[in-house]
Amino acid sequence: MGIFDLLKRKPKVNGIIKYLKLEDWWLNELTEEDRQIILYTYSPMGGEGSIVDGEIKSSSQTQLHFFCGLIGWFSKPSLRHIAYKLIAKAETLIDQQSDPLDVHFLYGSKLEVCYKDRDTHPNGLDLAIKACEQQIENAPSASKAFIRKCGGDLPAHKGFQQLAIVLEKQKRYDEAISLCEKAKSQGWAGDWDKRIERCSKRARA
Repeated sequence: MGIFDLLKRKPKVNGIIKYLKLEDWWLNELTEEDRQIILYTYSPMGGEGSIVDGEIKSSSQTQLHFFCGLIGWFSKPSLRHIAYKLIAKAETLIDQQSDPLDVHFLYGSKLEVCYKDRDTHPNGLDLAIKACEQQIENAPSASKAFIRKCGGDLPAHKGFQQLAIVLEKQKRYDEAISLCEKAKSQGWAGDWDKRIERCSKRARA
């Protein structure tokens, strides 16, 4: 092996990245700068453990669950370009075997990131609306998973809520009412009746 072969060798990857079989993404789809930013920024529970160090023999994390937790660390304007890269990769991992709750929280994370760029990104609002629609499409499966796992009433649904706000601001009252009725019928927590009443009054004005 020559000196140039040694220089071209990729760093060894361990930790949760290796356990979740994400080495190829880490080494080949991210730049060195991306990797350094992620390692410097991501510090769950105040710990200093690296996601590429140590040996992990068992974990309940799925690939999607990992990305859901990772994306939120990069919501600041200066780091948001990393968030978009993480979202793009995570979306490629969704398939018919994916946990509906992992999908639910991924689209919630995507929505938060995109909505922050609604006024600064050329298509920021469109991306946020798309994330709302994706989470709403997954809502029936997510509701069943929530009830199966937690029981009781469903929590608030970020996609339904945010899209209802957008539609109301755009004075698309009939669409907002229909959306609120859909969210209410599925059992998601929210002030749906108040928004329906308000939109109905404004639609008649």
